[in-house]
Amino acid sequence: MKTGTDILFQEPTCTTRRLRRSVVVEASSDTFSIRFVADAFAFEVDQEVLMYFNGKTEFLQQVGCVKEIIEAEEESDEGPLFVIDPVGDPISAESRETYRVSTISANLEARVAEEENLQVQDLSSTGFAVLAGEEYQLGQVLDVGIAHEEQQCHGRAAVQSIRPLGPHRIRYGLRALEEDPHTGEFLQVLQQISLAVQREQLQRSGGAA
Repeated sequence: MKTGTDILFQEPTCTTRRLRRSVVVEASSDTFSIRFVADAFAFEVDQEVLMYFNGKTEFLQQVGCVKEIIEAEEESDEGPLFVIDPVGDPISAESRETYRVSTISANLEARVAEEENLQVQDLSSTGFAVLAGEEYQLGQVLDVGIAHEEQQCHGRAAVQSIRPLGPHRIRYGLRALEEDPHTGEFLQVLQQISLAVQREQLQRSGGAA
């Protein structure tokens, strides 16, 4: 783990996946230290935590153990420093629980923050991937929207993966936030759009045969 790496930590006491972003501020061969960008989770020493980060080619997850908590000085605005000892090897976090369908040939477009008419690369009932031109951060929460024929949905999603493809061409994987009050309706319509696209693809393949 390198200094400056963004790491998302999952709230350990919550049944839904709530993530908070942190940054590696120190790193050694055995451990690394992180500080949360906003409010820190209430981690305890010797507690095992689940973390997510970008690997060279894919989004990864790994278990870590909190070895030490170093409180910031009273006059400092910074939060505590958490010393993390990685446990085992990282594994892919992209083995999604739901089927993700490619939409490159479906001419599906989405809105992400202030960017309109972005090409949707794939989607599932929990999120989607787009090609965008602006730079967003891992774990950043954004207002998003997607439409297909008469079906439209909007909500808030977190950046789960980032893959630069060229100048002003960045592929972002976005996942809906479970804690957002509008997520239930957002996910319901997203699932309907995903199923509709799958049906269209099946009809095209059937017609081609």
